[in-house]
Amino acid sequence: MKRKKRNIHIIPSLGYGGAESFLLRLIPLMDEENIVITLYQTQYDKARIKDNKAEYLTLDPFRTSIKDIKYFLKIIFSLNENDTILSWLYIADLFASFLKILFFWKKFQIIWNIRNTVISINEYSFIAFISFTILRIFLMHIPQRIIFNSKESMLQHFKKGYDKKKSKVIYNGFTRYVSIKKIKNNKFNIVCVARYHPQKNHELLFQSIAKFKQIYSFDFKLHLVGKGLNKNNLILIKHLKKLNIYQNVILYGLIYPTSVHELFSKSDISLLLSSYGESFPNVIAESMLYGTFPIATNIGDTKSIIRDFGETVSKNSSAKEIANLIYKYYLFKNNDFEKWKIRQKECQDFANNRFSIENSANKFKEIIYS
Repeated sequence: MKRKKRNIHIIPSLGYGGAESFLLRLIPLMDEENIVITLYQTQYDKARIKDNKAEYLTLDPFRTSIKDIKYFLKIIFSLNENDTILSWLYIADLFASFLKILFFWKKFQIIWNIRNTVISINEYSFIAFISFTILRIFLMHIPQRIIFNSKESMLQHFKKGYDKKKSKVIYNGFTRYVSIKKIKNNKFNIVCVARYHPQKNHELLFQSIAKFKQIYSFDFKLHLVGKGLNKNNLILIKHLKKLNIYQNVILYGLIYPTSVHELFSKSDISLLLSSYGESFPNVIAESMLYGTFPIATNIGDTKSIIRDFGETVSKNSSAKEIANLIYKYYLFKNNDFEKWKIRQKECQDFANNRFSIENSANKFKEIIYS
């Protein structure tokens, strides 16, 4: 009797990143047995996988157990043609490729998942950059398919030697976690969901907000969500006070996805001003599910995601340019609220139809079974 098909997902961790969050949304819609293997474990992993339709183990040398190691070896030695290893991000792609080399006689398939545009050694970790270099130069023969989450990411990787015939784009998919709670008031709510990291270019965000406050002096709140954006970050708080915007800012730190969606549902616009690395910025599409209009730098497939339901700007834009765009949406809401509501609904419908998690899952299934 043939054993049931298995999808074995290998990922660095299950922290609050785009790839990790998408994987956790995808798994419940995959019909086969799903196993998640992390290479290192964060404090969030077990809580995030707890209610998911998947088994979990970690190979983190400081947190794994004899039970996990035995289970991992059992999985590896039982691999056959019914199994698919889906690796997520360069480090996991490299790990999965080494497994294929070590167990070359076994007939399982490997699918790499690329979730960023091309990186340089200065932009990501040294290990990620070395993994990327080894993969593109020596191991392109290993995977049966390579899945990208944006066209721009795929095109950039082609220039670095990734195989065109094996490659396909599947956009990330989403679902709304909460009801939409837009209300009419004079306070303008701005949200930014991004870890506090140079890639996300919070300095341009802060300067833009400071310029908006200086020029227009309207009542607004900036909701900041992400790792490092909390009241324990005294250097950040000092900087916000220096810019005279601290009283307009609410710091949340890391919060659950449902709480993030609550903020999207109540906000008017979202900002993401990343300077590099983005392929398919999840938070842009997620905010659009709630009719929250994004203003974002034109990196990866951002322009294709937003279409005409927000604004894309150059990563070299000035704070004043972005402040003027914020003001444009402030005026739109306050001058014609009925048209604002209609446009919000159009944005919600567009994002819900285009970025359905069900559509993404069906495309993954097609590739796995092809």
